[in-house]
Amino acid sequence: MYRDFSLSIMKNLDYYATEKGHVIDVFGTCSIPTTNPLHVVGFKSILDLPEIHNYDGIILCYDTLIHEGMAKDLVENLLTDTEAPPVVCLRARIEGFYNVIPDNRSVMYDIAKHVISKCKTGDIGFVTGMDDLIDSAERREGFEKVMKEFGYEVDENKIFHGNYWITQGPEMADFFIKEDGTLPEAIICSNDYEAIALCNELIQRGYEIPKDTLISGVDNALEAREHIPSITTIEISNKGLVDTAMNILEEIENGGEPEYDTIIPGTIIPRETTGDAVERKNIYKTMTDLNVASSVSMDDMREFVVIDNLFEGALSKEEAIQIALDQFRTVKSVRSCYFCRYRENDRALAGYFKNRGESHVDVRAFPNEKLLPDDLEGDEGMLIFFALSNKNEVYGYAAVSFDTSIRMFIDFKIEFLLAKVGHTINKLDLYEKLFGISDVMRLYILDPLTGTFNRRGFEKNISEKFDEDGRKKCDLAIASIDMDDLKLINDTYGHNAGDEAIKEIAGCLEGALKEGEFVARMGGDEFAAVLITTEVGRVAKFKRTVMNSIDKINKSGKNQYKLGASIGTSDLTDWHRVVDCMNKADKAMYLEKKAKKVGR
Repeated sequence: MYRDFSLSIMKNLDYYATEKGHVIDVFGTCSIPTTNPLHVVGFKSILDLPEIHNYDGIILCYDTLIHEGMAKDLVENLLTDTEAPPVVCLRARIEGFYNVIPDNRSVMYDIAKHVISKCKTGDIGFVTGMDDLIDSAERREGFEKVMKEFGYEVDENKIFHGNYWITQGPEMADFFIKEDGTLPEAIICSNDYEAIALCNELIQRGYEIPKDTLISGVDNALEAREHIPSITTIEISNKGLVDTAMNILEEIENGGEPEYDTIIPGTIIPRETTGDAVERKNIYKTMTDLNVASSVSMDDMREFVVIDNLFEGALSKEEAIQIALDQFRTVKSVRSCYFCRYRENDRALAGYFKNRGESHVDVRAFPNEKLLPDDLEGDEGMLIFFALSNKNEVYGYAAVSFDTSIRMFIDFKIEFLLAKVGHTINKLDLYEKLFGISDVMRLYILDPLTGTFNRRGFEKNISEKFDEDGRKKCDLAIASIDMDDLKLINDTYGHNAGDEAIKEIAGCLEGALKEGEFVARMGGDEFAAVLITTEVGRVAKFKRTVMNSIDKINKSGKNQYKLGASIGTSDLTDWHRVVDCMNKADKAMYLEKKAKKVGR
């Protein structure tokens, strides 16, 4: 969220909250610091937080959520939910949504024409965006059209397949530097971050930009404006994106029928990397700014060490929340901050301060259907929600109100604090469970209610089923199990009865396992089992054994309620698709649960 585009979008949205009285909730992440598909679950959880049917409309910044498949499930759910409010997608076109998009072909055509017109030959390099995105293909088409108009052939050996991000600088430089050490006349990148990464790497290797090659980007990111040399680019107005999106939602609210695709034009901004004349920089001011930035960076590093030590010393969750509130208060842009925890049957406000007032560290329960307690909802304008998680463990969320007039109102410190809160809760949960217990590791991976593995145990055990290359060691399947009617049992007979019912389901599942298989309680009434399927019909046998055990309990008459469970399964293919396979099993389970309800 602290990148230029996201901050600009939120700043423009905040105008509609503060000046026009709209209630705007923002859900997202700062960054994804892991490529482990199971650990991404913690960050993705924030996208499942809102009850979308409570909103009049949704604005989706899809290309900020593409890392590790963040938005995949969200988009699928929105497209299949017939009662979902209208969705407006910014900068990416998704069939079924309203889309506010740049004409990517024209945007790239215009900037490429500007750059190529400065070249004497067709020795032109190009960096694509992510290959699986439509806008990336459209931008390439715009580049190819210009090349054709100039009478140049597109050489595949000069097309680098990029990722729209800053991580491929060395690879891009290696790709474009020729055997004789020269570069193409120009290298046209699909966005500014690719251009910045390439420019920085080439300068570090002794090249001069634009003397040795011309470089351009797209989007006019803040970093492109401030880069030395400044990056030639083309701008799509973020204010225009937000205004158009809000106009679409307001038109729908008023009974109108807007077009599904609205095109936003771009404006070329010529700068130093293509040799264009720009306002002369004050070199002394620039050096002073760099020295100040370096000093601030060192101060930030020292501050992060101090913050880390504060959290390490926290001996209770209340103390950890107080530290977090104190630290959030030191961020000038933060107006209000609320920390909320997920619990078995509801949510709890663990601590907060409002309008930079007094901090409150106490536990206040509120229903799962709410984002905040009633007396704190609805008067903050725009709230931004972040997950509180540690790897694949999700503990709750932070809701924060910002002063968006401050330039970097979300920065690295916010991300660091959120990470420390999640890590500290994880650590303190462990300490609570281990007090007076010698078998530390075993308790860490067990669910205290059922004695089955917990999420940590699930991750540990399932990872052992794959080799270092992510290949499964034997044929495997995953079963997603969800207990039927737990809420009814809790509401009718009490939570103690609900806990006993969960334990009985766990016993039925464990009784159906063979050697080498395992089951884990993933949370609430949800379980996952990993089965070894070298035996023909193993999955069917597992389901049959579980259902027979449940039926036997029901026939015994020992309970006032009827025990039940729904099971969905999927083959496990490889380590990198574990989450996809789990989702497939979940969908199968929900289909079975839905069929039961229809059949009643």
